[in-house]
Amino acid sequence: MSYVNVQDRRLPFALRYAADFLSYRHLCWNLVGSALRARFRRTQLGILWATLQPLAFSLMIATVWAGLRNKESVWEFAAYVFTGTVAFELFSTSVQNGQDALMSASGFIRQARIPFLIFQLRVVLTSLVMFMCALVGVLLVTAIVTHGANLGPALMLVPVFMGIAALFMLPIVIIMSIVGALYRDVKYISMLGERALFLVSPVMLPRDVLEQPHLQILEVLNPLVPFLDLFRDPVLYGNFWEARDVIAMFVWIAALWALAIFASMSVGRKIVFAI
Repeated sequence: MSYVNVQDRRLPFALRYAADFLSYRHLCWNLVGSALRARFRRTQLGILWATLQPLAFSLMIATVWAGLRNKESVWEFAAYVFTGTVAFELFSTSVQNGQDALMSASGFIRQARIPFLIFQLRVVLTSLVMFMCALVGVLLVTAIVTHGANLGPALMLVPVFMGIAALFMLPIVIIMSIVGALYRDVKYISMLGERALFLVSPVMLPRDVLEQPHLQILEVLNPLVPFLDLFRDPVLYGNFWEARDVIAMFVWIAALWALAIFASMSVGRKIVFAI
């Protein structure tokens, strides 16, 4: 992590790194725009697919599951799955794209001492832009299903959730970008891990299932449980957050940032040779 773009070596490392990062901030935004254009190029509906794809998936799941459980209407369960799918895709997209964050930027990295954080942050910002587009569909569907019961002051927490999501995903992207560059097999292992997380997280799994005594360990070991709760509470139920979910989320964030900083300092600029 040694950078010399800012020549004044008397400055602390953090200030030099921040100055380097700010000098390349426009590159970060340009990369976000480029990633979005590449993803939806030559599609007729464009970024609307960020809403339509998870909504179609949710309706298919709800049609089957709601009938099997015989407890909820299809639309009520579809809204539950829809909110879970959108939040999970925010996490999933960051994990999968984060593994290639540095490798896909090898042309930039080899030519100039650009802070790696530019390319890692690009992944998070791209995921958040797609999430914001999907959020419009989420609010519309949940308002229809709940007859407007979710439209209240608790919705003010949604922008705060996005900030928490960024703090949660960025260290994950940093870690995955480093590990993905060093060990190419990680991409396939992470796909298996992601699918396992999907199955044990309350995405389409009813939330009350995890409250059973023999499954409560999943609430402690799975960071997506409080993550999904923080999204659903204001958006689907119109409720403010519970303190336990906020505490659990920030414990995970602190642990992930500690691991991300350690990984970054361990490999430093030498990771260029692995790209």
